[in-house]
Amino acid sequence: MKILQVSHRVPYPLNEGGTIGIYNYTRGFAEAGHEVTLACLNGIKHNIDIEEASIELKKYATVYIFDIDTNVKPIPAFINLFSKQSYNAIRFYNRNFEQFLVNLLNSETYDIIQVEGTFVAMYFDVLKLYSKAPIILRQHNVEYQIWKRLAINETNFLKKWYLNLLSKRLYNFEKEIINKFDAIVPVTPDDGKLFEKLGCIKPIFISPAGIDTKYWKPSNNENLFHIFHLGSLEWMPNREAVLWFLKEVWPLILKMDKRFKLFIAGKNMPDTMKQMVFENVVMVGEVKDGADFVKDKSITVVPLLSGSGIRLKILEAMAASKLVISTTIGAQGIDYIDGKNILIADIPEEFARIFKQIALNQSHYQQVSKNGYELIISKYSNEAVIQRLLNFYKTLTS
Repeated sequence: MKILQVSHRVPYPLNEGGTIGIYNYTRGFAEAGHEVTLACLNGIKHNIDIEEASIELKKYATVYIFDIDTNVKPIPAFINLFSKQSYNAIRFYNRNFEQFLVNLLNSETYDIIQVEGTFVAMYFDVLKLYSKAPIILRQHNVEYQIWKRLAINETNFLKKWYLNLLSKRLYNFEKEIINKFDAIVPVTPDDGKLFEKLGCIKPIFISPAGIDTKYWKPSNNENLFHIFHLGSLEWMPNREAVLWFLKEVWPLILKMDKRFKLFIAGKNMPDTMKQMVFENVVMVGEVKDGADFVKDKSITVVPLLSGSGIRLKILEAMAASKLVISTTIGAQGIDYIDGKNILIADIPEEFARIFKQIALNQSHYQQVSKNGYELIISKYSNEAVIQRLLNFYKTLTS
């Protein structure tokens, strides 16, 4: 098949879950023998090396990249308060990119068009007008739910009001767009159910992010007491989670056993976080090689309080045979069994209890790590994920 991917970001470098998720689909489609075109917006705030990204992506696709300024600006954000549009979404509209899509579809015919997420869904009308191919909305998250959960956890009245406003407008936007597409591809069953509640009557096919098991592979867990959190720190739910864990959970763990040491890594760590000082905590910041960063550590914590979609970092940690300790929200969408292939904790005392048990009984938790790895191999390898999705796409084109 000839497949066109339309993306709100350049899926390289591979330094955060959303980027990796898109990249793995591009690569997976190509490695399965299909012809891929990738048309993507490049938010200038990401400050990526376009030449380096192009060299990598052109291994798998014909690549077109358009610069766009998606930064939040005070005056447009204020003016937007008096409209009904979602400010989160309209920041990704670019007239030149829209005209490029028109020209592309006038010169090329595609079998499938895969739109990568809510923020490029606004280009649906022009895609539909100039192409007869099924147009699929691959939803990485339920965006309105992320902002709704952030609002619930916010204590500042004005911030809570504004987050609720953003959530409501995203809810209306997502509700409006979902039935335009020929099918919706969420990454988790939970997200699929939320789209059904939004009124989706189009086919819904669940397709999680695939894991590159050649890159993420078991490594020796040299120190059981070395813990890590790896995730983009420009994503608000990750920052919220890390700060909550440091303030509410970490003191309980150290009070119980000071052998534990926590390493926090991720792109765009705010300066305020870099300057924070906590006992037995290392603020690492961005790392070039995630697999290399985790190889000498044994445990990852994913203490998300907000968010949607699937946490790729959990799947990657499992593929590296690391013990995963997560909140229920963090692990949503993963086909896990608590106590068998992952450990779930939702309040500080539950985290502390788990770490106390780890210190007392290391062998049991090493088995949980092995079970997590087996889950990845059986269900979440990129090859298996891509093949299931392609089989679904064939039903839409037959």
